[in-house]
Amino acid sequence: MIADLLTPFHYDYLLKAIWVSALVGGACGFLSAFVTLKGWSLMGDALSHAVVPGVAVSYILGLPFVLGAFVAALLASGAMVLVRARSRIREDATIGIVFTSFFALGLVLISRFPSKVDLKMILFGNILGISGSDVIQVAAISALTLLVLGLKWRDLMLVSFDPAQARTLGLPAAWLQWLLLALLSATAVAALQAVGACLVVAMLVTPGATAYLLTDRFGRLIWLSTAMGAFTSWLGAYLSYHFNGATGGCIVVLQTLLFLVAFTFAPKHGWLAARRRVKQDWTPPLDT
Repeated sequence: MIADLLTPFHYDYLLKAIWVSALVGGACGFLSAFVTLKGWSLMGDALSHAVVPGVAVSYILGLPFVLGAFVAALLASGAMVLVRARSRIREDATIGIVFTSFFALGLVLISRFPSKVDLKMILFGNILGISGSDVIQVAAISALTLLVLGLKWRDLMLVSFDPAQARTLGLPAAWLQWLLLALLSATAVAALQAVGACLVVAMLVTPGATAYLLTDRFGRLIWLSTAMGAFTSWLGAYLSYHFNGATGGCIVVLQTLLFLVAFTFAPKHGWLAARRRVKQDWTPPLDT
């Protein structure tokens, strides 16, 4: 039995997939704390789909897919900011217009050059078949994201929570906003290899949302979110071998299960805790 449990560690491609997934999951979990604080859940979904035309162009031109995906994500971020700043359109509508336009452009390119673009890899990821050069790229993106977030998390927290106060204290609020968008774009590109465009948003939202139910302190929220992102990604990649299932699907299912546990049993913000408070606050009507 123990030999069967250790079997995945005997294959180099599985070992590579497991540790790369853990690294990407940790970066997504760290960034998820800011996505939750700032209310950018839809932004993560938008960027995960907006990278599709960049990936398609990279395949067509024979360039590293990371380069095209990152450029497309930055262009999409800039388009969202520009449209939001120069029009009366609400932020959610702006995000919807931009990301569907980019995604549609990607589908046009894929249908035009079907033999050069792997649509399945874009949508569902291919962490088990990741090449050595892609491992280096994904690891570099994830490590750089973790380093920058670790160094600037206090400034980014203040900008996300109260931009006016950040400007009053002399922080470059606009630059920090763009830094957060760039990190979000880079992390979405890194996670694309592990879980694909369809599930990137889950890795960028679920760990932070789960940690948000467990603590009221942002520093602790970051640690919980990062730990959950890394652990569920590591375990999901490992279990995908035994269940013979999609790696990205296993990772996101584990994250969802943790969220459901926290949603139900969180000591302060869980569903059962809310029911207990309602019962304690309820007073019977007075007899007339």
